[in-house]
Amino acid sequence: MAETQAAPPPSGTDSLLARAAPVRFLRRDPAHPNLVEPQPGRPTGAEQQLVRIVRDLHDLLCQRKHTERAMRETQLRTLRRLTLVSAQREAGGLQHCLRVGALSALLADALGEASAWCDQLFDAATVHDLGNFFVPAAILRKRGGLTEAEWRRVRDHTLQGARMLDASGSPLEALAAEIALNHHEKWDGSGYPARRRGSNIPLCGRIVAVADFVDSLGLASGYRSALPEDEIFTLLELASGAQFDPAVVCAMHALRPRLARVHELAAACAATAATRPDYPPWWRDAC
Repeated sequence: MAETQAAPPPSGTDSLLARAAPVRFLRRDPAHPNLVEPQPGRPTGAEQQLVRIVRDLHDLLCQRKHTERAMRETQLRTLRRLTLVSAQREAGGLQHCLRVGALSALLADALGEASAWCDQLFDAATVHDLGNFFVPAAILRKRGGLTEAEWRRVRDHTLQGARMLDASGSPLEALAAEIALNHHEKWDGSGYPARRRGSNIPLCGRIVAVADFVDSLGLASGYRSALPEDEIFTLLELASGAQFDPAVVCAMHALRPRLARVHELAAACAATAATRPDYPPWWRDAC
C-alpha cells in the first residue's frame, strides 16, 4: 500500500493556530450565570470574529513591515543619488565620498558601535560635504588664502548641507544631516559652525572628521599636492586632542593596514554606482 504523504506544515497565523491545543468553546451555566466552563462544539459568532480580528492584525503587521522596508530602500537609493551629486564638487570625486563612508563605518565598528548603525554611517557619511553646492566653485578652487567673506561662505556649507538633508525626516537622512552639520567641529572647541567641544560633538561628526582628513590629504588639490601616507598619519597624531577625538585617532591608526583594501573596493563600487545604486555595505569586506 502506498504511503500517504503528510500535508506541509501551516505557516504564519495558521501555524500558530494549528500548534495550539484543541479549542474548547465556553458555555455559560444557567444555574451559575457568573461562571463559564469550556465546552467542545462550534464557535460562537463572537469567537469567530475574534479569530478574524487576530488574522487581520497579523496581515496588517506584515503589510506594515513590507511598506517600511520599501520606504527604507527608497530613502537609501535617494541618498546614494545625492552622493553622486555631491561627488561633483569633491576633489577626489565619487571615490573620495565612498572611501569616507567606508572608513567611517570601519571606525565606528572599531569603536564598538552596532553593525546597523555602521551600515547607516557607511551611506550617510558620503554626503558630508553636500552643502558645497551652495559655495561658488571659484571659492572652492581658489589658490591661496580666502578673504573673510569667502571663509563665511565656506563655513556656511555645513548649515546648508544639514538643512537640505534634514528636510525628509528619514532616520538615514537625519544622520547624514547631523554629519554635515558637525564634521568641521573640533575637539578643542575651535571648529565651526557651533564651536562644540569634546563629547558635545556627536560621535558621527567626530568619526567623519577623521575619515575625511585622512582621505583628503592623500588627494591632490588645486592648492597642494597629495601627501604620503606616513606624513598624513604624523599630522593626524599631532592633531589628536586638539582637532580630533583621541579615541577616534587611535582607531584610525589601527585601521591603517586596511586603507589599500578600502581604495580597491571604492574604485570597484564607483565604476558601477551610477547604474547600480543597490550595492551592499561593502565596507564589511575591508574588515
